[in-house]
Amino acid sequence: MTLHHPIRRALLVAAAYLLTAVLLNTLRQRGIVSAETAMRVMGILIGSTVLLSANVLPKKLVPLARVSCNPGREQTLRRFAAWTLVLGGLGFALAYAFAPIAIASTLAICLMAPAVIVVAGKLAHCLWMSRSVERSRT
Repeated sequence: MTLHHPIRRALLVAAAYLLTAVLLNTLRQRGIVSAETAMRVMGILIGSTVLLSANVLPKKLVPLARVSCNPGREQTLRRFAAWTLVLGGLGFALAYAFAPIAIASTLAICLMAPAVIVVAGKLAHCLWMSRSVERSRT
């Protein structure tokens, strides 16, 4: 079984999340770790996953036949999205690692949400512009 297939990799990551959550909950129930530690570990895991996934984003090669616009423009968009999401994921993980637990989740979302909104907005703008160019050609 190769892990290069995206569905297998996604299932493995999902299984790792679930296993970590079950393990942390069991440790918490037995008094080995506190509820705060369990929350921090899961928050750091989520932020790290976003960070690592975003880091891979511009390195994925797309066949030129599937590219809907200028390949250089698409790669620039991928790099912008990757850097933005890497910073958002890093902020999310660091919020859970160092902020007081009472505000960690709010702070983490306040650091991740703008990154997601900016990337979604940039993607929407690029799609709008490419559709406008297509309409002007016809």
